[in-house]
Amino acid sequence: MKINAEQNLENYRKGIEQLNEHLPNAISEYNRFTGESFESGEIDRPHKHLMALAISIKDGDEASITYHMDQCVAMECTDQQIYETMVVAAGYGGGSAMSQGVTAGLEILKQLRNR
Repeated sequence: MKINAEQNLENYRKGIEQLNEHLPNAISEYNRFTGESFESGEIDRPHKHLMALAISIKDGDEASITYHMDQCVAMECTDQQIYETMVVAAGYGGGSAMSQGVTAGLEILKQLRNR
């Protein structure tokens, strides 16, 4: 299976738009809630996305890995911060999280850094 980070991001955006056509109130509330969840507070936005990246890796959710990796790259998280996040995910999620990090995670990071 070939990973395509840009296609993952586009598929997510299109899916949200499609669901929004049928359930605009639910999508609006979801976007409001998640937007608020990732605003800077005691924890800044980049670190919140690093946390979400770790959870996504642990869960094996490629769409979320791509989204949060994209946010981390956009917010200038270092590769070292991302690598440490992958190891935290593996520390909690075991071998499956390590596998997800070193396959999907590293490939997505490479693609997003090279766009």
